[in-house]
Amino acid sequence: MTSLTDLREVVDVVIGVDTHVHTHSAAAIDAATGGVLAEITVEATAEGYAALVEFADEHATLRAWAIEGTGGHGAGLSRHLMDRQEIVVELDRPKRAKRRNGAKSDPLDAIRGST
Repeated sequence: MTSLTDLREVVDVVIGVDTHVHTHSAAAIDAATGGVLAEITVEATAEGYAALVEFADEHATLRAWAIEGTGGHGAGLSRHLMDRQEIVVELDRPKRAKRRNGAKSDPLDAIRGST
């Protein structure tokens, strides 16, 4: 039996996704270096899910998706990707540190989730 302990052993890129009710922000991350290759924000719709797959296709063939909230806001995207036989890893929602004036960055959360 083979055990997977590190995604870097099997994929070139991790697509990190910060999910919300109306939008999903994603970042393509080089699995070897942790470098950000590109970022995108799409609507949380079937058309948006298709755009995320196109975005991922531009950056890697060997990839995995690291998605926050696969049972919540990311459920539709997760089903879409699993129907396509993509590798999907669920992320726990990170503990939110108190931020100055409530500042938040969805693209930054997508990057943090995939590294």
